[in-house]
Amino acid sequence: MRIIEPESGTTRAAPVEGGPTVEVLVGGDGAESGNLAAARVTVPPGGRMPEHDHGESEALMIVQSGRVVIREGGREETLAPGKMASIGIGERVSLENPSSSEPASLLAFFAPPAFARTFGAWPSA
Repeated sequence: MRIIEPESGTTRAAPVEGGPTVEVLVGGDGAESGNLAAARVTVPPGGRMPEHDHGESEALMIVQSGRVVIREGGREETLAPGKMASIGIGERVSLENPSSSEPASLLAFFAPPAFARTFGAWPSA
């Protein structure tokens, strides 16, 4: 068992204007987590992440605060706190915070953790 404290990891900024910041809590290097990675994602007010996929990883996102709009294909859903989105391998999604004043905070889990390792290439926030 391992206890993870929030704000204990390195925070990285997405390499896109208005993009989210990500703090990998587990699985950033693949060594300490086995088959799972966890990250805290913060999308700034009006911020977004353009369409992307998660490579060989499935993803589960849980909104903690704020709201996010997630799009996949022609489908669009607004996620409020407590709501989750499960994203399969190969699904291409985009994410947007529709608020002009409140950041959105999510917990994201990736299995296997390969996608979380890509955050290491993002610049420090």
